[in-house]
Amino acid sequence: MSRNPQKAYLLLEDGTLFEGLSMGKQGTAVGEVVFNTCTASYTSLLSDPTYYGQIVAQTYPLVGNRGVTAQNRTSDIMANGYIVREWCDVTAEGERTLDEYLRSRGIVGLCGIDMRRLTRALRDKGYVKGAITDSLDDKDTLLERIRAYTISGAVEAITIREPQKIQAESEKYRVCVMDYGFPREILEGFIERGCSLDILPASYTAEQVCALCPDGIFLSDGPADPDDNPAFVREITEMTKRGVPIFAVGLGHQMLALAVGAQIEKMHQGHRGSNQPVLCANTHRLMVTEQNHGYAVRRESVSPDCAEIFLTNVNDNSVEGLLYRAFSGFSVQFTPSTDAASSTSWVFDRFIQMMGEARK
Repeated sequence: MSRNPQKAYLLLEDGTLFEGLSMGKQGTAVGEVVFNTCTASYTSLLSDPTYYGQIVAQTYPLVGNRGVTAQNRTSDIMANGYIVREWCDVTAEGERTLDEYLRSRGIVGLCGIDMRRLTRALRDKGYVKGAITDSLDDKDTLLERIRAYTISGAVEAITIREPQKIQAESEKYRVCVMDYGFPREILEGFIERGCSLDILPASYTAEQVCALCPDGIFLSDGPADPDDNPAFVREITEMTKRGVPIFAVGLGHQMLALAVGAQIEKMHQGHRGSNQPVLCANTHRLMVTEQNHGYAVRRESVSPDCAEIFLTNVNDNSVEGLLYRAFSGFSVQFTPSTDAASSTSWVFDRFIQMMGEARK
């Protein structure tokens, strides 16, 4: 680290204190503190809308050696704060260091803390709120602020305001994408398979969506608690009655499950990282998946008459995928990769197959 950072702290809601050094903007940032086990793609992580309202702690010991390029800098940072063990001030490719990038975006960061101690604390405590701060002059007031913190209205805050269109070079299908707040990289999985896309604000009704005559509907990932979005769930319920194939991931998966009568539960520590093992019950195929969520579909609430649980998390037996019986559709909890060589890109092919069958 080339500059001389000041002392800074991470204060958790139970009073646990970590001392480190300031990184990025100096000041205070409050949020839900989560850890991520990814070893790369820190710029993608910071700009991922599913981290809205959260302070992200990256467990990999050294972050930032590639720097931040001009292309990386075009994305908004969605996380409230960022914690690393050590950041690198010598960059291989980027025009800016990670520290400079955070400062330019007004993001409060922290480095130099005992990351193993923090990770153990988050694993043990589960859902934890906290604050990165450069001052403990009024610790009691800050603790009150931390404990009162909630993430609300997340989808409304980050969904697009106006519809957007992406035209495929050789259109085979037209898909309506419901934007609940998701990384745009996933759209490549549709485009490279000949899908033109209508990306729609989360507020669009089932009637508005189906008026566009799509071949399929994609319910995107997004942040926060699915139970906070009853209006979206009602519209999704209507979409299931229109005879249009539906594919959903992440938050979309959870809200689609709610639409058929299932329930959601808050997880102890959630799944965050790129190494979550998922098993397919039908094929016994094992997939290593990328995920970021703190909620899951309650297994006991899934009626066999409504849906089949066909994907399961190997670590904790949580629901990772549903096949629906009353309409043509399926959903997965993880973020599928668009790389054809990955173990999760098959979900795009399955959706294409569903749309093709619906045309017959």
